[in-house]
Amino acid sequence: MHLAREARSPVPRSWLRVFDVQRWGIVLVLIVLVAILGVVSPVFLSAGNLRNILQQVSTIGILATGATVLMIAGGIDLSIGSIISVAAVVMGTLIKAGTPAELAILVGLLIGCGIGFINGLLAAYTRAHPFILTLGTMTMFQGVAIIITEGFPITDLGRRFEWIGSARIWEVPVSVIILLLVMMVCYFLLRYTRVGRIAYAIGGNEYTTFLAGIPVRRYKILFYVIGGFFAGLASVVLASRISSAIPTMGADYTLQAIGAVVIGGVPLTGGRGSVWGTFTGVLLLGIIANGLNLLHVEASWQYVLTGFVILVAVILHEQRMGR
Repeated sequence: MHLAREARSPVPRSWLRVFDVQRWGIVLVLIVLVAILGVVSPVFLSAGNLRNILQQVSTIGILATGATVLMIAGGIDLSIGSIISVAAVVMGTLIKAGTPAELAILVGLLIGCGIGFINGLLAAYTRAHPFILTLGTMTMFQGVAIIITEGFPITDLGRRFEWIGSARIWEVPVSVIILLLVMMVCYFLLRYTRVGRIAYAIGGNEYTTFLAGIPVRRYKILFYVIGGFFAGLASVVLASRISSAIPTMGADYTLQAIGAVVIGGVPLTGGRGSVWGTFTGVLLLGIIANGLNLLHVEASWQYVLTGFVILVAVILHEQRMGR
C-alpha cells in the first residue's frame, strides 16, 4: 500500500515535507498579512505600532507558552483564564491592604501554581478527561474571583505594581521582555532537558511512557503546575498594564491562548509542537486584531476572523495527522 502510494506520487516525499502546508502555511499567512496591512495602513509598520502589538500580545503569549508545554504533554487546562482573574483580584486586594507589591506578586504566582497543582492531581488520579475537569475548575475559580470582589473591579494598584506593565528598557516594554524570557526558558526546557523529552513522550504515547518506567502521574502534575505558574505570571502582566484587577478579566484569554497554541502547530492530542510555533500563532492573532482596529472594523468581526483562523488550523492538523 505504501509502495503504491509512493509510485503514484509525482513529487518526492522530501519535497512534500519542505512544502508542508500545516508547518509553513501559518508563517506564509503571517508574512502576507503583514505585507497587505503595511500597504493598506501606513501606520501598521511604524515602530510604535509594532511595539504596541508586542505589548498587547504579551499576556496571551505568556499564557500560551505555558499552555504549549502542557498541551505537548497531552494535557489541556481551560481554567487558565480563571487563574488570571483569581490571581489578579487577590493581588489587588493585598495591595489595597498595604502589602508590598513584590509580595503580592509572589502570592499571585503561588496561586497559579496551586490551581495548576489541583488540576494536575485531578487529571492524574481520575479517569475523567482533563477538558471536562478543567471546565469545572474554570467555572469554580471564576466564581471565587467574583466572590472576593463582590463583582467590583479593584483599581489604582500603585506605581510599583504598574511599573511592570508600563515601563520600558531601551524602548522595549518590560512586558515584552518578560514574554521573550518566558519563551526562551520554555524552549530550553522542551528541547534540552529530560522534562521536555518526557513531555513529548507522554503526549506521543502515555501508556508506552508508563511502561518505560517514567512516573507519568508525577510529570502530569508538574506540567499543570508549569501552566498554572505562567497563567499567574500573565495575570501579573495584565493587571499591571491596565492597573486594575477585574474579576472577569481572564475570561476571554483561555480560548485565545489555546487557539494560538493550536495555530502554532501543537495538536490537541499532544506529542508535537514548539514554543516558536506558538509565538507565530500569537503574533497572527495579535496582528489580525491590530489590523482590524486600524481599519476601523467592528470588534465583533475580530471574533469571526479569529475563529475562522483557528478552525482552518485544526482542519490542517487533522489532515496532516491522517497523512
